[in-house]
Amino acid sequence: MSSKDIALKDIFEEIPQRLSKILAPAPIKELLPTNFPSTELRVDFLARLEDESILHIEFQSFNDPNMPFRMLRYYLAILERYPSSPIKQLLVYVGNRKLRMKSRLRLRNLSFSYEVLDIRQIDCKVLLESSDPMDRLLACLCKVEDEAYLIEKLMRTMEGMNEEERKDYLLKALTLTELRPNLRIRLTEEVRHMPIVVRPEDIRLPKRKLKKDILYRLGLEEGKQIGLEEGKHIGLEEGKQIGLEEGKQIGLEEGKHIGLKEGLLKSAQEMLIAIIESKLGYVPEGIANRIREIKDVEFLRSLAKKLVSTSEDFMQVLATELRIS
Repeated sequence: MSSKDIALKDIFEEIPQRLSKILAPAPIKELLPTNFPSTELRVDFLARLEDESILHIEFQSFNDPNMPFRMLRYYLAILERYPSSPIKQLLVYVGNRKLRMKSRLRLRNLSFSYEVLDIRQIDCKVLLESSDPMDRLLACLCKVEDEAYLIEKLMRTMEGMNEEERKDYLLKALTLTELRPNLRIRLTEEVRHMPIVVRPEDIRLPKRKLKKDILYRLGLEEGKQIGLEEGKHIGLEEGKQIGLEEGKQIGLEEGKHIGLKEGLLKSAQEMLIAIIESKLGYVPEGIANRIREIKDVEFLRSLAKKLVSTSEDFMQVLATELRIS
């Protein structure tokens, strides 16, 4: 399960008030178990509504051509468990590319359909005006016209939280905005001034997948930038506790191989490659090799910001900046 899937699952365990009213045709009566042991299936969200119908919601971050077959399998598993209840299925697309998935399956002896919603059809302001912190988190994925206003709302939301609550909330926001690269960079710039430490174990992924996750790849660079600034504010004693613990978890392993300067350079290179992959869906081999040849960290950071905000031809900007013919 990806870090984004985990974040969405956690958010919906708390039932966002405003979004649940938008997605559900009737008020939610109770949450239902999402796993189906006999079939080894697990759905993202399942609830009984006050009209006694069953609402099933799946979140999808990329266009899966097999989605109709998956939704059919989910439908049959739910029907077997709740045979007398009407079932409504909703696929909520949260990806960054254009929605291309079908909402029906037409076979010779079978006709099956479900609803599909691109979450960007929802104006983020509708969720930002909610008093529910989970609604405000999900606003990151909706239609955003004013990123500064959204980030300000998220910062205000965290003001009344304790340190652990703020860290958890921030981690979820950073994870969800992997799907919105431009917003991710602006949010990162803002939170550099917050005294919050996010450790590798907070990113709940198997160890073999951890270093492939974009949040971890950006972590060393963000940690360096956040840590130096926040080190001025959090005090010597706390700095020792955090430093010793983080040194054991990251410093010893990473320091043996790449050193501080090489670590920052590698992080900047991987961040740029991750942005290109999010835009194109792949990274041309020649471009990846060229990026790894560049040793100027500031140039790499500047190019990353330019790529997420450019309105020009993406490949042309890459070719010009990297001097590739």
